[in-house]
Amino acid sequence: MPWRKYVTVGLFLSPALLIFSLFVFYPIWRVFQFSFSQFEMMQLTGWIGWDHYRTLLGDADFWATFLNSWLYLLVTPLLLVLSLLLALLVRGEKRMLKMFQAAYYLPVVIPMVVIGIAWKGLYNEDSGLINYWLQATGALAGDQKIHWLTRYPLNLFAVMGVTIWQGLGYFMVIFLAGLLAIPHELEEAAAMDGAGPLRKNWHIIIPLLKPSMVLVFILSSISALKVFTEIYIMISGAPTSNKTLVVYLYEKAFGQLEMGYASAMAVVLFLATLVFSYANLRVLDRGTAA
Repeated sequence: MPWRKYVTVGLFLSPALLIFSLFVFYPIWRVFQFSFSQFEMMQLTGWIGWDHYRTLLGDADFWATFLNSWLYLLVTPLLLVLSLLLALLVRGEKRMLKMFQAAYYLPVVIPMVVIGIAWKGLYNEDSGLINYWLQATGALAGDQKIHWLTRYPLNLFAVMGVTIWQGLGYFMVIFLAGLLAIPHELEEAAAMDGAGPLRKNWHIIIPLLKPSMVLVFILSSISALKVFTEIYIMISGAPTSNKTLVVYLYEKAFGQLEMGYASAMAVVLFLATLVFSYANLRVLDRGTAA
């Protein structure tokens, strides 16, 4: 009977659906509810409709951080290109290349809090190694310093560099998995036809890696839009207008206890990310199919 098949499938799916509903669907629903509500001393006191969303329209810090979150998307094409190049470089079976694979992946397993603190020390304009090295090599004259973490938008770009450094290994592994799925016969046939490494990569390898490129683009874009830890650790003392929306949302929710207003920002970011991801998926899938 068909209904028995559906019951069996439902029984197997029910534990995952229960957990997913408890920790994903329900929190999302509550955030939507809170965005239309007023809070006092962490207590929901009443329904206020669209007031929080109207306030957002005139909030200069909201628009500044919202635009910074979209500016942070500059890491996506850089991550895609650099991780693809790394994957092509370390795809061999030699022992040294395996060591390089492990070295490039190492930043992925280091907690971002540790990475943020370490890079904050490197970027320090007074005692950081980066400014010291630039002064020692003559790139900076005398006591001249670069204000890596205190000048906008340089501070945002400096943090982007850390995000790229930490994420390269993760996306490299995705491309390596895609490379393993490409039949060696195609590369051998291209070599027999006289194709060099550059032409082989451009005309055979990269077109066949388009599904992996779509995955990397979507994952890195979503991560960039919701970036928090590195911003919070590295430029916590900067003005709010220098930060991203998730950091501003956190400060409103847990610093000023404006849960309803923070929930409205979360809803806007969620919908913007959803629309952006769906649009990109459609465009990239169309390109992959072509």
